[in-house]
Amino acid sequence: MAAMSTVLTVFSDQGNQRTFTYTGHSALDPRVVIQSRKVATGNTSVIEDRVQVISGTEDAANIPLASRVVYEAKLRRPVNGAAADVSAALAIFRDIVASDEFGTLTTTQKWLK
Repeated sequence: MAAMSTVLTVFSDQGNQRTFTYTGHSALDPRVVIQSRKVATGNTSVIEDRVQVISGTEDAANIPLASRVVYEAKLRRPVNGAAADVSAALAIFRDIVASDEFGTLTTTQKWLK
């Protein structure tokens, strides 16, 4: 797998949740990544990871909006699930996110093909 090209800086670490900032972050124009996790508590538990990318945005007149752009991925998998099944689902997810259809969805709400 390729390394991330985005540089993240730790802003806050609260055990099972870590907040990062990335280039361009300011109080008026937030650029934040939040990673959180639920750790398995037994061999039949479900592991959960969540990543959120939160970005400030402006309207057509360059006035900052109170609402933010948010991309979120939530990953759940049984702790005893087959690694091959997890990898196969990851491959499909990556294919969708890397596709032109996903790019179109982000601005038009059109269904994936």
